[in-house]
Amino acid sequence: MEKVLQLAKIERDNIELHVEEINLAELIRSISPSIELKVNDKEGTLHLDLDADKPQVRADKLHLTNILHNLVDNGVKYSKEKPDIHIGLQNENDTLVLSVQDNGIGIPKEDQKRVFDKFHRVPTGNVHNVKGFGLGLFYVKTMCKEHRWKLSLTSELGKGTRIEIRMPQG
Repeated sequence: MEKVLQLAKIERDNIELHVEEINLAELIRSISPSIELKVNDKEGTLHLDLDADKPQVRADKLHLTNILHNLVDNGVKYSKEKPDIHIGLQNENDTLVLSVQDNGIGIPKEDQKRVFDKFHRVPTGNVHNVKGFGLGLFYVKTMCKEHRWKLSLTSELGKGTRIEIRMPQG
């Protein structure tokens, strides 16, 4: 219920971003213990590849942290076996690329376009106990739009999903 109320607030208000200069590599390292707890809970592994030369980005720290948690939560939730989650940061020209990749069940082609829609949930077939309202990726999409970041998804059934967020720098 709390997520639905938060979502209503996001849709009703003009979202007020508290943008500041953030070292995204440091932010990820600072929240990695709590992320690792979720991954380790399912006997999984978290890999951090934070070798970007310029990891600075202008962002709202709270929303960026929530985005990271959402993406990792999905990776853990939709893994059949032990989650293998990779969080990466790299520079491409004047862009910082954040990627979160999992080894989950993947998303069927026909659902990939709608996965960021509000309340859309991909049928999970034989993966049970996946709870949620279909709001996590809608929130991610909304926050990326507010920050003017480009969000993309690549997924293959049985092999996992990779989500990339491209954040302009400077």
